[in-house]
Amino acid sequence: MLISELLEGIRGDLRTLAQLGGDETLLVAERLGAALEPSIRSRFLDCLNQVVQEHNLHDASPLTLNLEGDHVRLVRMVTGGVDDATAPTGDLSARIALRLSDELKESIESLATDVGSSMNSWIVRTLERSVRGDLPGTPGRSARQLRGKGRA
Repeated sequence: MLISELLEGIRGDLRTLAQLGGDETLLVAERLGAALEPSIRSRFLDCLNQVVQEHNLHDASPLTLNLEGDHVRLVRMVTGGVDDATAPTGDLSARIALRLSDELKESIESLATDVGSSMNSWIVRTLERSVRGDLPGTPGRSARQLRGKGRA
């Protein structure tokens, strides 16, 4: 959805109403439309944000509001992420506190967003893969790796 289309529609409605009052009223309506544009844009985005927040309180699949220039998009976040085969299983009641640098936190947020996952889900899946040795470049247990001690 383009915000400019919404704003132009409102300005068009003002012009149509102003035509009832003549040329002077039309001029005033056009000036009011231009002056109100930033406020209408801000209130519209606030309203959309509130709708998204209310939705996210009551729905298991959260929405995000993306604003790219003039384009507004609602995106449903994928809760399972891309890799459902490695989704965490079992009781997820244990908690830990992590202290991270701001840069690392931002990197994790970015990676989680890229796969449509929450930071927590992304971290849990990554830790599980690391423990199993499924991460690329991570030494782990593979069918070809021998462990143990021996004598020749």
